[in-house]
Amino acid sequence: MSKETYSIPTSPSARFDFQRNAVEACTTNASLWKISTDRLTKIAPLRADYELKYAVTNNPSTQSPAATAARDAAWLPYGAALIDLYDHDILNNDDIPAEGKDMLHVHRTSTGGGTSAPAPTTTPVVSLTAEEISILHVVFSDSATPASHSKPANVAFCEIVHKIDAPVPVTPAECPDRANITRSHEAVIFTPEQRGKTVYAYSRWVNRNGKVGPWSGMVTAIVP
Repeated sequence: MSKETYSIPTSPSARFDFQRNAVEACTTNASLWKISTDRLTKIAPLRADYELKYAVTNNPSTQSPAATAARDAAWLPYGAALIDLYDHDILNNDDIPAEGKDMLHVHRTSTGGGTSAPAPTTTPVVSLTAEEISILHVVFSDSATPASHSKPANVAFCEIVHKIDAPVPVTPAECPDRANITRSHEAVIFTPEQRGKTVYAYSRWVNRNGKVGPWSGMVTAIVP
């Protein structure tokens, strides 16, 4: 047997990217995936309030401790509504195809019985490209097929862990921030105060059963 799981990132930038991706995907595909319109209706104003307050903290001219506190307070009811959406409409929803589950950062964890795919044996080959202010795009390929920007078979996403600025991390465990990248060229958003700083990142493949592959070597980039 296996169960579907997900996790919401804790860092502000990764969490913002996660919620935006999830709600937009569910709204676009609500009918096809049989997503509750009542839950989406409940989420809409909570999302608008959170994103408005996040924008204030993401602007150098308006960010402040009070703005950060307001953003975090807005997340509490919104985060609860997002968890409710995942728990009741997304997890174990057979109307959502595999690529949709990938988009929503949902993967399966083996709980015994049955046959599951083995853990990945290759590593992502990642570059972090700067194309917009405060955003880096994760462009990946596989070490076995470096000419293609595709994941290996049965892989759900590329897990990225990263750290901003010195001291330089020696292992992935020293990187506090995390993002799940389901498609090459997805964005990771940073805060204005992180602009100009160095990002140190490691990556690995995670398959649909939740099994992880080996970590890649460290890559670096400057937050634009």
